[in-house]
Amino acid sequence: MRTFLLLTFSTLLSFNRLSFASTMELPPGLWEGISQDETTFRLLQIQESGEHSFFEIAIPGGFKKMRRTPFTNDDITCIENRCTIKTKIEGDVTRTLTLSPHLDNAFNVLESSYKDKESYISQTYQMVKQEAKSTPRKFLENRKQILSNAKQHIANHPFGTWIGVMQYLDRPELALLELYESEQGSLRVYRKGEDAFREVRSPFTADDVSIDARVIEIEASHTTFASKIILFVLTDNMISGYTFALHKGYPVAMGQ
Repeated sequence: MRTFLLLTFSTLLSFNRLSFASTMELPPGLWEGISQDETTFRLLQIQESGEHSFFEIAIPGGFKKMRRTPFTNDDITCIENRCTIKTKIEGDVTRTLTLSPHLDNAFNVLESSYKDKESYISQTYQMVKQEAKSTPRKFLENRKQILSNAKQHIANHPFGTWIGVMQYLDRPELALLELYESEQGSLRVYRKGEDAFREVRSPFTADDVSIDARVIEIEASHTTFASKIILFVLTDNMISGYTFALHKGYPVAMGQ
């Protein structure tokens, strides 16, 4: 299976629950986001028991690799408008997650990893509230047959199944591209924070695909999501590009 994508490719909780005149709190629940480099799904699980978890799930390879970092209430410090979670990873490396409310049901997250005073990684991303199962879990439960078929069939590059991230409606979302030589393919996207399993899908036939060296052009059928897909082959395991939709001659949506 091809691994990496495609188009390289809140809780503000409510003002009733987060009072800026008092100390902010992290209520029980599950939040999910995608790392700034678009290679990892992040899950933050806050439990009433005080035993919490932060999950990092690798998107390349189809969510096969996962790291869980446990923490407790003692690792959380909150002030009026933000909470900071401090944990240890990889022995003596400290990671901090600073969460501040964003809009109605999300957090803005600043993630930093450091050893002593030396910084290793610093990135920002958003996490949205998930009231049901996480998006990776729902994806694996409902699209496992596609991933299984991809493992069993070796396709001529760049044909195959690609999984990665697409900027959709101004947010990074999980995306799946099926690109076949002689069968119908499709581009699918899965939005974070959806209670039920839903996908936006733009199918296309093998005749709709044109490949010129390292450039792939696809005429797809969804009129408001992705009617045109242009991809660039970066390496054997990575493609990047963008999409746009034309409806009655007018552009209505873009993604990358």
